[in-house]
Amino acid sequence: MTPLCEAIVRDYQVRKGRARKAAFRALVKSEMRKEGVLFREERAKGLVENVNLVCGNLAKAEYVLGAHYDTCAALPFPNLVAPLNWPLSILFQLCLAAMLILPCALCAALARRLGAPVGLAAALGAACAVFLSALMIAGKANRHTLNDNTSGVVALLTLLSRMPREQRGRVAVVLFDNEEVGLIGSTLFRKRHARVMADKPLVNLDCVGDGDMLLLAPNKGYRADEELCARTQAAFPAGALAPVFARRAFYPSDQWGFPKALAVATLKRRRFFGAVIDRIHTRRDTILEKKNIEYIVEGLLRLTDHENA
Repeated sequence: MTPLCEAIVRDYQVRKGRARKAAFRALVKSEMRKEGVLFREERAKGLVENVNLVCGNLAKAEYVLGAHYDTCAALPFPNLVAPLNWPLSILFQLCLAAMLILPCALCAALARRLGAPVGLAAALGAACAVFLSALMIAGKANRHTLNDNTSGVVALLTLLSRMPREQRGRVAVVLFDNEEVGLIGSTLFRKRHARVMADKPLVNLDCVGDGDMLLLAPNKGYRADEELCARTQAAFPAGALAPVFARRAFYPSDQWGFPKALAVATLKRRRFFGAVIDRIHTRRDTILEKKNIEYIVEGLLRLTDHENA
């Protein structure tokens, strides 16, 4: 990894909250400027402040490469993601909903047992739901974020450092803000640049640090471009990672909503569960395999260097 990436891993894993995000953005802009790579900030105000970091000419770029730089709150349980196992994904979401509903229902039932009116008991249950939801989103920052999504950020910054200057013009890079609170940064970017992104592929890196399988999950628009799909598969041959070009994967991340998009993540096999992402959103998110970064960077260099493909 580059010295900048090593500094991010060492000192900037927490990128939650205005001050920490601003410090990270300042570091990236300052250090990448030394290599002739200029990032600019795209700001938007709403319920939360959003600042995306954008590099390159979006109109002229052939590819837009993205990764979210914000990090999550610490949770007592991992956010299990099983892109190739729909039943497991649905079951996990149902369990997560139950974990929210059960304490709210108990709170309301206790209030009724103590003689509270039905309306007040319902209000207490709703307040409990709001509190728990807010805790999951805006709670204490998780201090370990190597896979989610320091890995995606490191991969893109390494790519820009290694990419020949003449090749940089073919790509634009976006570091999205506020993925963890509902894909806000990527949604604002998509709406702001809707005309430019109408037929331009977005390749989104999210959780690429832990695992030995490479998930390449194209949406309908990406799959419709057969030449692009063939070029993508050729760019990522079997090697340090085993690539899986999955045409029917469920991967909720920043590529959602874009007309032509590819989700990229790394998975590992777990008994009974199949290929999953685990550990994220907890203090156990401590694995970032350098071989993964190297493999993905080399693959993206091949993908974007069409003249030598």
